[in-house]
Amino acid sequence: MATLPDYDVIVWLYYNKFGEKLEKDILSSVDIEPYDRNEYDGVLDMHWSFETWDDAIRFSKYLQKFVKNPNVIFMKASNTKNSDDSIVYKDERYRKQNS
Repeated sequence: MATLPDYDVIVWLYYNKFGEKLEKDILSSVDIEPYDRNEYDGVLDMHWSFETWDDAIRFSKYLQKFVKNPNVIFMKASNTKNSDDSIVYKDERYRKQNS
């Protein structure tokens, strides 16, 4: 069984034609590939792992420029060592897509 990294940045996108372009924009703007990428039921879930919390925060703050895009559903810097430190930049997982 795989264990979660201590420091993780998570991004979920609606994976339509606009989300596909957004994925390309995100990936072309960073210098590391996600360690995990899954598409399910029209949603793309990407995860990046980091050695330190500072690195995860720095990376997630860089990605904040994408957070206003309506195709971004969820963005979080996750700290499994201390969940109180985790930062949620956007969470619209339970919003209706057509509302």
